[in-house]
Amino acid sequence: SRSLVTRWDTDPWARGSYSALPAGADGSARRVLADATIAGSILLAGEYTATDYPSTVHGAYNSGRRAAGRVLAAVGSSAQVLVVGAGIAGLAAARDLQDAGCRVIVAEARDRLGGRIHTNYEWGVPLEFGAAWVHGVTGNPLVPLVAQAGLALVPTDFDDAQTHSYVSGAPSPGAEAAATELLDLVDQLAAGDLPAEQSVQDALAGAGWTPDSPDRRFAAATEIVQEYGLDIDRLGAQALGEGEDYQGGDSLVAGGFSKVPQLLAAELDVRLGTTVQEISGRLDALTAVTSTGPLTMQAAVVAVPLPLLQANSPKLPEPPGEVVAALRSLTTGNLEKVFLEYPAPWWPTAQVLQVADSPAQRWTEFYDLAALVSRPVLVGFSGGSAATTRPPGDPACADEAADVLAGAYRT
Repeated sequence: SRSLVTRWDTDPWARGSYSALPAGADGSARRVLADATIAGSILLAGEYTATDYPSTVHGAYNSGRRAAGRVLAAVGSSAQVLVVGAGIAGLAAARDLQDAGCRVIVAEARDRLGGRIHTNYEWGVPLEFGAAWVHGVTGNPLVPLVAQAGLALVPTDFDDAQTHSYVSGAPSPGAEAAATELLDLVDQLAAGDLPAEQSVQDALAGAGWTPDSPDRRFAAATEIVQEYGLDIDRLGAQALGEGEDYQGGDSLVAGGFSKVPQLLAAELDVRLGTTVQEISGRLDALTAVTSTGPLTMQAAVVAVPLPLLQANSPKLPEPPGEVVAALRSLTTGNLEKVFLEYPAPWWPTAQVLQVADSPAQRWTEFYDLAALVSRPVLVGFSGGSAATTRPPGDPACADEAADVLAGAYRT
């Protein structure tokens, strides 16, 4: 009856979903960026700098707090600090800096908080256009923040799943078996020492696995491409072993994830609709050119998505050569969603509905959101090139996803 479609790849302030390690890039690039200092007191924060939980909200939050600690060590607790970006990394940095005594201004180009945490209320219920999960709830600092924001965590049971073929409409045990086989092999590869120049596709081929059947292509799409946002021929093999292991399972955030950045932003001087075009100067004497006028500060935390930095937005003093190389080496993956609301549920009762044999491996996975929004709503996912080549119009995109679902779970 209704549909909504995300477009992170064309969003001018995101230009993609989250960072990824492509073939040819060394995993040490994230550490270089995490440790980078530009012009004496400009630091970087964001999920692309996270060495513990890269490409996640958890990693972005930790990176902001890390950057705040480095600012305090460099300029002290009474400094004037500019934070560029009001996503979770920027707000985490700003909160710690202000709590320590700094005078903090947060400049955000959008007219809202949260960055790639974006809850859409167009249907009167919270639908997560961006980040939706807390990955690994044990010891995760997001868990108490979610509770403080008055939200709940709903565990995802990935075993509560069905897999049907789009071609036949029947269950597809072969696709399920292929996914299990691939996950086991990925675990083995991740434990090894993989060369930076190798792609995941090449690493898998070296272990005797190639995407040479519809079932294996489905497995690659659901277990790797939608996880990292890059096709397996582009994704670097080292990406499989990045970061720490998640503990405690994954949970969806219920009630509106955007309330977490709103909680962090309370009592901060956040200036929405303010684009930072350039930061110049040196330690203790920085000047920012913004769309609302100049600002002076002693330090800055730049917490914008990776593609913006790669496009020199904002323009910064020339970073050290190793920082430039690290920025250029990373890329950004794509994961897009389509939300489909129906007059009544007609699909099998399961948290996860998977689709094998889907055209272009697009919309291979749907999640039932009834437990979160009390409505018959499904959200479908598409990753990598399948996401970036989806129909350009939202109605056509939704029709395609609905057709894939109907073909696989026809009654």
